[in-house]
Amino acid sequence: MVKTGSKVWLNASAKTGLRWGVFLLCVAGVAYGIFRPTPPPQLFHHSDKVGHALAFLGLSLTAWWALRHVRWFYFWPVLFGLAPLLEYLQGEFRPLRVYSMEDSYANLVGVAIALLCVSFFRFIAQCRNR
Repeated sequence: MVKTGSKVWLNASAKTGLRWGVFLLCVAGVAYGIFRPTPPPQLFHHSDKVGHALAFLGLSLTAWWALRHVRWFYFWPVLFGLAPLLEYLQGEFRPLRVYSMEDSYANLVGVAIALLCVSFFRFIAQCRNR
């Protein structure tokens, strides 16, 4: 860390470690949610869909933050492929859980919202650099 005045800045390796740490925590949370033995309780009607969308939104944003050097045409198709694949694997590996097309769609919605957020961030960055 570098202290400048009243601000504390992280050096490049600390930033990389922070990015990877946050991403891996998100991966662990999503993996736990998907592969837990029983589904979580319903807080409200379709709360599981909201949870799926938020989980994949968080996973996608932290993956983009940690893997910014990966080109978009490799990165986003992999995430769009993982969204329904992980839902399918959940039904295959956990006997009390079943594959749900609606949950797959919710996963895809989370990735799509993340793509829109990243596109918006990049647009704003380009406008500021002009």
